[in-house]
Order: sequence, then C-alpha cells, then structure tokens
Amino acid sequence: MHTYSIYLIGIIIVFFTSCDTVDHDQHKKTTSVADTAKYYPVDGFIQEQIRFVELRDFTINKTTTIGSTAINTILQKKDFVREVQIVENAVIQFTKNKHLFKETVFQDLGTESYTINYTAIEPSFPIQRIDVLLNEQTNIIKRLFVREINQTKDTLLTRQYSWEADHRFQISTSKESAGTSHTATVNVQWNKPSGK
Repeated sequence: MHTYSIYLIGIIIVFFTSCDTVDHDQHKKTTSVADTAKYYPVDGFIQEQIRFVELRDFTINKTTTIGSTAINTILQKKDFVREVQIVENAVIQFTKNKHLFKETVFQDLGTESYTINYTAIEPSFPIQRIDVLLNEQTNIIKRLFVREINQTKDTLLTRQYSWEADHRFQISTSKESAGTSHTATVNVQWNKPSGK
C-alpha cells in the first residue's frame, strides 16, 4: 500500500510538471508571435503584387519623367520585376531593421481605412518613414508610401516610393549636389489586360 502511494505521488508530480512545461512553452510561443506580429509585413505585400502581375496578362506601361521630358515604354514581365527591385530592397531593409522604427496607428473614418506609420528612430538610417494605408474591413493594403534618404559627402539623394495596390507604383528621386538639384520620376502602371 505504501509503495502504491509513492508510485501515485510520482505520477502526479510528473503529470503536473509536464503540464507546466506545456503551458510555459505555449506562453513563450504566444509571446514571440506577439513580438513579431506588431509590424505589417510590407515585404510580403510587394511579393504578392509581383505575383499578381506575373499571373495576369496586363499591359505594363512605364513613364520616366526627367525635368519636363517624359519617355513612355511598354515593359515585359521580367522588366517589371527588375523595376520593382528598388522598392523591394527598401521594404526588405525596413523588415530586417524593424526595431529601429516607432509605430503609430490612425483610423480615418472618412476613407474607412487605417494608416500605420513607421518612423525611424535613428536619423542616419536610410529608410526614414513608411506609411501603410489599410482597408478597414479587410486589413489589406490599399496604398504604401516609403521615404528613403541617403547622404554621401556633398550629395543628398531622396527617394519617395508610392504603391497603389493592384494598379501602379511610382518612384520619385531628387538628387542635390553642389548647389544643383535634379529630379526624376518613374511611374509603372498595369491597369488593363493587353488587347483591350
């Protein structure tokens, strides 16, 4: 009888110890998900947009404007992917360094959307600001804005990326050096299937 009681107590101790471990592991898993789920996955959004275009038969128009001169071209899908690369690199840089950004969220009742703003804490970090405009009902991105600033010696390069989901993106570049400035804008749009 005494041996049976010791055996039963041993089983109870093992049972509660294993339950505690499961709860502890579950708590750790929940905490780590909460830590990483705070920031919207903007790099995933760009990847989805690339797939969206690659899987459809869109006519992809590119307009490059330098000063008052505009040049229009039609892009193939592989050229489109190459054009997106600069935006993709910027959002990947943000994703890898999320700890350097402060997040704020605003609700706009007029547009039925949320704006999530990420502002760089470190002034020397190239990506200075990201704004994500989400549909209030679906939490899917409607628009994405990225501001990147690079300073090298006497040259200041500022890029503004804007992305309208399923429709177009634009890259505006301003370069200031030795008292002169140059601006260029690349607009890529894929709003109609080809042949229509």
